[in-house]
Parts: sequence; C-alpha cells; structure tokens
Amino acid sequence: MAYPALKVIRPVIRLSSALSPRMTGRLAFRLFCTPIGHARVDPGSPAIRKALTLFERAETRIVGHCRGYVRSFTFEPDGDARGTVLLIHGWTGQAIFMGGFVEPLLAEGFRVLALDLPAHGGSGGRQLNVPLAVEAVSAVVRDHLPLAGIVSHSFGGAIAMAAVAGGVENFPALPCERLVTVAAPDAMQDYGEAFSRAVGLTQKGHHAFENRVLELAGRPMASFSGRAYLAGTQIPTLVIHAPDDREIPFSDAEKLASAGPQVQLLPVPGFGHRRILMAPSVQRAAARFLASGEA
Repeated sequence: MAYPALKVIRPVIRLSSALSPRMTGRLAFRLFCTPIGHARVDPGSPAIRKALTLFERAETRIVGHCRGYVRSFTFEPDGDARGTVLLIHGWTGQAIFMGGFVEPLLAEGFRVLALDLPAHGGSGGRQLNVPLAVEAVSAVVRDHLPLAGIVSHSFGGAIAMAAVAGGVENFPALPCERLVTVAAPDAMQDYGEAFSRAVGLTQKGHHAFENRVLELAGRPMASFSGRAYLAGTQIPTLVIHAPDDREIPFSDAEKLASAGPQVQLLPVPGFGHRRILMAPSVQRAAARFLASGEA
C-alpha cells in the first residue's frame, strides 16, 4: 500500500497519537483498510482484452452479506463440473485480473467462481480487511462447498489462508481440497507494524490499532499467520512467488513453504508482483496442481 501523503500527515499523526492514542490508532487502522489507487484496467493490454471478453460470458451475480454486497462471476466447464475453484484477487485489484486462470481451470473440468472483494471492482463498501473479506467470501461460496480449490493473489492469499483455517471468529473454516497462493504474504502483523511506523503511531497508538483487529476478528493480529494456518490445516498448497517481487518479499513465500511437506514452493523469476498473474506458465501450473497435485 502506497500513501504519498504520508510525509505530510506523519507529524500530525505522531502528535495526535501521543495526545489521544486510542482514537488515533483506530483512525490509522481505518486508513490501513482503505484501498487507495486502484489498479487500472488497461484495455490496451492483450491479457486484459481477453479477460474482458471472457468475463462478458460469465454469469454475474450480486451477493449480499452482513455488511454490504459483492459482485461474483461464475464460469461453467463443458460437461459436468468436477468441483468449484474460487479466484481471489489482491489489494486494489479486481476479479478480472485473475482472468488468465479461468480457461486453464475450465479445461481441467472445474467450475470457476470469482469475486470483486469489498471496496473493489463492482462491489460495495469503502473498507477491506481480512474479517470483512472472509465474510464476503463465505457468502459467495455457500452453495459451492466443499471447494475443489482456491487460487489467490497477494492480499487475497492472506484471505484464502484465513478462510480455510477458520481464522476469523464466527466463520467456520471453509472446506477446500487444495490451495494455490500467488505472491502472498505470510504474517499480516508484520505489515501492520510497518504501516504504524510509516504513519508515526506511538506504541500506545499501535496497541489501539491492533485492538481494533481483535474487536473485528475476535483474535489478535498476531494470529493472522499464513504459515500457522497452513501448518494447522495440512491442506496441500502450491506457493508461487517471484524472487524479484518488490511488494511482498520472497522470504514470505519461504516462510509459507516451511509450514510442512504438504506445501510446495514454485519460484518464478522475472515476473514481479503483478506481471505474475499474466504469465501462462503460472496459470497452467495452478490449474495442474489443483487437478493433480503436481506443480
């Protein structure tokens, strides 16, 4: 998440955090959960043009959940589906950026379900956090359980791992046979702490920041650990990550892969954080893993 205005507001937040840490910490968390600078859908990109055409053929639905609504897209294979695969995009993205995975998954006989997360694409809301995302995902997939698999990108990976592990209070673990994460983070607490330092929160202010997570999720921010989720669920998982990723370091992928022998790590050099979604080799690897368990 990039906030160019931080240089201007940091001194204000530092002072406010010293005077009123609880209020400032809660406001900082709200900023942390506000998507800014959504990724542009470039119709000049061949991959995006193809995805736009593909998504025109999808069954589109508006699905309500407790705190709003999200837009979902369903693609049916030829013949009977062997199961449903959910696609979850990343921060400031939308479902269409996961479009390259649709045809390889359809070719393997899967039904494909994608959604725009809250505050993204055609969905409602202005905020996004893991508890809200798990709530929205649970509403979208309720008629498709158990899932054959989930393919997720970046922050979507954090959502997927939390969802299958029952990482948010009052939402049972989503039954799912296999996972694929692409450029996903390990521990959300690391990014929360980095954000607090960037905006100038005091220690008490950051404590209020993390308390807000506890209020929303029923669990502390430290519990949002992809490695712990994967170790606890034992779900076969393929972790795809580019060593040159400048947004989520490759070390996060290595931490996820350390969760156990059920996790495979597939390094894909040269694809960065976002180009990785457009790589046919990555798309085929994800579909092959979900179909056969082989990367």
